[in-house]
Amino acid sequence: MSNVETMYAKYGPLIFSRCRRLLRNAAAAEDATQDIFVKIIHKLDSMPDEQAVLPWIHRMTTNHCLNIIRDTRRHAEPTDCLPETATHDFEDAVMSRNFAAVMLANSPKELSEPAMLYHGAGVDQSTVARQLGISRRTVVYRISEFSRRVMTFHAAAEAGRA
Repeated sequence: MSNVETMYAKYGPLIFSRCRRLLRNAAAAEDATQDIFVKIIHKLDSMPDEQAVLPWIHRMTTNHCLNIIRDTRRHAEPTDCLPETATHDFEDAVMSRNFAAVMLANSPKELSEPAMLYHGAGVDQSTVARQLGISRRTVVYRISEFSRRVMTFHAAAEAGRA
């Protein structure tokens, strides 16, 4: 069995599980898992030692899925049907989603990644820190900074509507 086959047998289910959790779609998770293993094949020469492989793969998986999520939000998918009437709740939900997508797209990656994992995927701060290879204190700072920017931007947008 080759090195890649061994890695796939060992880490494939973990990667698929992570992709499925983040993407919330089994087909997209399968595609993402394959994409990640292609990346692994291209980076075999720079692969870390056995102790650091799992965090390395986990970080690669998380980043890849976050990019997919970001790209999906930028390119809206057509739907088969739209609601008959736009309710206030529906408009608020759409505005909130659009606002979140704009904030994530226009924030530095170092702020948007922890915020997306924490707020979007529901990952606890300690796990976010391990996945991104940073301290928990840094995660707390970056989430706070992202939230501060969101509040500032939102306040400015509200003031512009008045």
